[in-house]
Amino acid sequence: MTTARSTAATPTAGHFDLVVFAATPGGIACAVRAAREGLRVLLVEPSAHVGGMWASGVQVFDTRYAGHRCPILTEFVARLAEYYRTRHGSGSPQHALACFGDPSRHGERPRYEPQAAESIFRDILGETTGVRLQQGYRPGNVTKDGTTVQSVHFVPARPGLEGFRVSATVFVDASYEADLAAAAGASFRTGRESREEFGEPHAGRHFTTIEPIGDAGHSLARRLNLHFFNRTSRQAFSGSTGAADRAIQAYTVRLVLTDQEENRRPVARPPRYVRETYLGVLDRAADAHQRAYPLSSHLLHGSLESLRFAANMPNGKMDWLGGNLVGGNHDYPTATLLRRQEIYRAHMDHALGLLHFLQDDPAVPLAVREHTRQWGLARDEYRNHDNLPPLMYVREARRLAGKHVFTEHDALRHPKHGRTPIRADAVAFAEWPMDSHDCSPVRQRGSCNDGEFILAEQTLPSQIPYRCLLSDAADNLLVPVCMSATHVGWGTMRLEPVFMHTGEAAGVAAALCVRDSLSPSKLPGCELQWQLLQRQIGVTYFADLDLSSKESWVRDIQFLGSRGFFGSYHASPDAPLDPVRAQAWPGALACWLEGEKNPDDIARAVTAPSATTLGLRPLAPHTPAAALLRRCGWNEKTPRTVRDAAQVFGAALREAEAVGIPA
Repeated sequence: MTTARSTAATPTAGHFDLVVFAATPGGIACAVRAAREGLRVLLVEPSAHVGGMWASGVQVFDTRYAGHRCPILTEFVARLAEYYRTRHGSGSPQHALACFGDPSRHGERPRYEPQAAESIFRDILGETTGVRLQQGYRPGNVTKDGTTVQSVHFVPARPGLEGFRVSATVFVDASYEADLAAAAGASFRTGRESREEFGEPHAGRHFTTIEPIGDAGHSLARRLNLHFFNRTSRQAFSGSTGAADRAIQAYTVRLVLTDQEENRRPVARPPRYVRETYLGVLDRAADAHQRAYPLSSHLLHGSLESLRFAANMPNGKMDWLGGNLVGGNHDYPTATLLRRQEIYRAHMDHALGLLHFLQDDPAVPLAVREHTRQWGLARDEYRNHDNLPPLMYVREARRLAGKHVFTEHDALRHPKHGRTPIRADAVAFAEWPMDSHDCSPVRQRGSCNDGEFILAEQTLPSQIPYRCLLSDAADNLLVPVCMSATHVGWGTMRLEPVFMHTGEAAGVAAALCVRDSLSPSKLPGCELQWQLLQRQIGVTYFADLDLSSKESWVRDIQFLGSRGFFGSYHASPDAPLDPVRAQAWPGALACWLEGEKNPDDIARAVTAPSATTLGLRPLAPHTPAAALLRRCGWNEKTPRTVRDAAQVFGAALREAEAVGIPA
């Protein structure tokens, strides 16, 4: 294993091209990409670990997409499979668990141990020239000149360290709490918006159920080339007022358990154990919903006798997420460090207390006690942290109030075409169902806890605009983790694969800013997007494209897709360019050059039976734009495939946007 470059006791103050706060998967992707682009990078992490939640309890890829989305994530996936192949053999159970499985079966996504994830991340960092890792620090005072962050004073996160101040051309906050961005004066959203604020159907106070999705889910997954997801929400109960409040998704400490006797450590009763907290596991009375048990909804319904633990990770382990402390985290996003530590301890005690209750309480059926008693903490995980995860699963904290707010509507089918809203400045995409864990420990009879939902039937792959990473308060700051979103919209963005995607995009943006002496807020979206595509960083999801391909037409189709030239998730690159599109695409180009840049209107027009009826005018033959198309190789009388035409229009549109050619 390669050791990441790190300072020991005395950190190096001074100036860097880029300072990244937090060695989460997104922060690592950002730092590594920027360093590979030639930047001098400082990566600051408050804990003694790297890898964020992938090294602290979230031991599964929360994604429905098994394909390529960005190089560093693909590299991590490949290294993960190789890690288990070399240790246990090709095709071994451990190796199989670390790979994507049958897409028609719910949940068959890579699973791995925390120590494996951290080892791989340390190898990647250690092999990357240009990244300096400094651990044990969190942001303190931020010095600004107007809206430009000049320097940050990092203060020790643990005793025995000295603080230091560092300046940089660009700063990135890749933490789960956005403490650096907040210290820089960025505005944030916390809690839940009302239904009225953005017209989101599932905003605010909401009661529903989670149920099997059925055949419709299989059909959707096959059509979009996504893995099957078997749970969705459909009903709405009385009391779903949509009112705004400070509630957020429940946190948990995701314990790593094992039933392997030689590696199993018994679970002890925590010091602050309160039995009454867990009685909802047993309470099935008609009025049970009136008692506010701070437990996950799935523990409050059904038969306790059906509860089963099973290994879902390599080497006989499972990551257990049943310990949600519902409502116990509402103070956390803006709390002091001391208060956050108290909240962490409360969540740890809650998770351990629930296990103790299931294993030892005489009111729990004997069969359940005997079954759960076979499981304990894995001794070989978190060896320096009492076999307990060093991080709590902070599912939602601050959300940047950025230049674009990603809402529920951004992940729903647009009424004018077959995709979600199209964003010309997209730098990444999301595809996980918009979801939320329990927000408050109250429910209606038959419902889940307030705020829990999964919108698997409604959510479609969506584009994440660059503006979601930008704050008006700090021109040279990028926020690729706590991005700008509503509570509901956050549900499709809040996964580590997305954070690595947006993190790597932020690394490229930082490199371009240093190269061209620009702040991130001044970086042209067209230039950034094309540079991302040049590096095989996807910006537009298509079900029938291999986004890892280095073929230029794959980049062109994604580029045009972010401008409305495709109205569905299928590019059909080998199909002939039909007569309607052969007429519509020149008209779409004219719209862009004339400043009529609404990609959703263009997508509607190019998929209509007759494009001219929806306002796409043919290019006049003697205009500069028509000459540009001809120069790029366009002859509308020559039959072409979609891929060939995309190369012509992609080149023409990029040149036109770069130099401002008029229609």
